[in-house]
Amino acid sequence: MKYLQLLFTLILSTSLFSQDNKLKTYLDCRCDENFIKQETSFLEYVRDQDLADIVIFIRDDRNPTGSRSFEITIDGNNEYEGMTSSSMVVAYSNDTSSTTREKLLNKYKLALVPFLDKANYDLDLGVNSNFDEIEEYNDKWKNWVFELSGSYNGDKEESRKTNRYDIEFEIDKLTEDWRIGMELKRNETNRKFFSDDNEYKSTRKTTSFNGRVVRSISDHFSAGVFFGAYQNTYENIDFNRYLAPAIEYSFYPYKDVLSKEITLSYRIGAGKRNYIEKTIYGFEKQSLASQAVSLNIRFRQKWGNISSNLDATQFLNDGSKKRFSWRSNLDIRVFEGLAVRLSGNVNLIREQYSQAAGDTSIEDLLLQQRQIATDYRTGFSVGLSYTFGSIYNSIINTRL
Repeated sequence: MKYLQLLFTLILSTSLFSQDNKLKTYLDCRCDENFIKQETSFLEYVRDQDLADIVIFIRDDRNPTGSRSFEITIDGNNEYEGMTSSSMVVAYSNDTSSTTREKLLNKYKLALVPFLDKANYDLDLGVNSNFDEIEEYNDKWKNWVFELSGSYNGDKEESRKTNRYDIEFEIDKLTEDWRIGMELKRNETNRKFFSDDNEYKSTRKTTSFNGRVVRSISDHFSAGVFFGAYQNTYENIDFNRYLAPAIEYSFYPYKDVLSKEITLSYRIGAGKRNYIEKTIYGFEKQSLASQAVSLNIRFRQKWGNISSNLDATQFLNDGSKKRFSWRSNLDIRVFEGLAVRLSGNVNLIREQYSQAAGDTSIEDLLLQQRQIATDYRTGFSVGLSYTFGSIYNSIINTRL
């Protein structure tokens, strides 16, 4: 196959442009925004998209293999209405932050060219194109990625002491047709609290192995199987193993995932549990089968961001045992300068199969050493911001 190595260098003469006739630009990205602005000083950045000639969104998503995909979209306002440009960037797991931002900057400049040309910028373009005949790309790892990580955290003061360690080994393979992943985790948290002559101890341990094998069927369908085993002292689980096939439908093509996504999935599976203590239902070990439906919604658009997830699980051993959870985050731009942020979660719990029998001590309650019986968990937050004043947002000053 032919390999195209394209080095794109964009140099602009900005000496002829005053603040009034530079392209007014609104930028929304999870990236090194200061670096982007510094390297594109030929643009005049403004604080709100209603004030801009061009609106730029850089959306990103992390892949299981550790790489990061960026989608750059530019839409025109005012005299540039109807114009649009886009570009894609992939930063690999072994790229440094400096390499990533340089890649992003080059594609960012490339996507700007149609707008700069219409705005009569003095463009000086340098393009090097080298076409080389090379052998078919040969990856000796066959797209497999391995990662081993660990951490230790220690915190100590006169009345308390905390030690925590985490170890993780992860294996991933990601292709157009397959998504395969397995991870082995171990973490332990030990806390000690001192009061007068008394000492209180809390220990929580978790060991887990989780895996998935997912096959792409079409632009809208995928199917797979989930499997694993884990131990969790907080949840009274001595050993649990499970196997669950699943199918998913995407209402939008999977390629649009960075900007819009609605998926509906169904999973059915079975597992066996061994408990540390006898449960409130009198079990020391138990076989369970369950089914679950999940609806995932995510939009990242000019008007704001929405993400919402709805999960419903029912145990087939006893249909009355079920769990429902809903989580949502909304960041909506109402009009120029005004933004509303909402987040909430609701969990309705009609099963706690692993709940240990017996009374819960005040120590267990305060130290969160064991799971406590509850029918629900909820949370909610709301925020409002209004920005006004100077429209310009190009100056970079990081002093103190």
